[in-house]
Amino acid sequence: MGFKVEFNSIVRVDVPNTIKVGGEYSFNNEGSRVYFDDIPIWLVKKDWTAVGEIKVTKQERIDGKIKGNYKVLYLYSPEESEAITKMFKRMYGWK
Repeated sequence: MGFKVEFNSIVRVDVPNTIKVGGEYSFNNEGSRVYFDDIPIWLVKKDWTAVGEIKVTKQERIDGKIKGNYKVLYLYSPEESEAITKMFKRMYGWK
């Protein structure tokens, strides 16, 4: 008997259009996930487009879902986003 828990260094969610460095935003996701919260991690859109680097400031797991908050530490330039997005798609098998 057991259950699956994912440890994540990437928050893959719907990202607000008006995201800013220093801003704090909420997110919701499915599954039993644990996001690293003491180090910077990556923020990507649902299609794996790299957005920036964040710090998870709050996370709560309820009924197989997670809700939390993150603070934006850095936003990628278009060139940085393109290169990092290619890397994620290659690493995780997305085309």
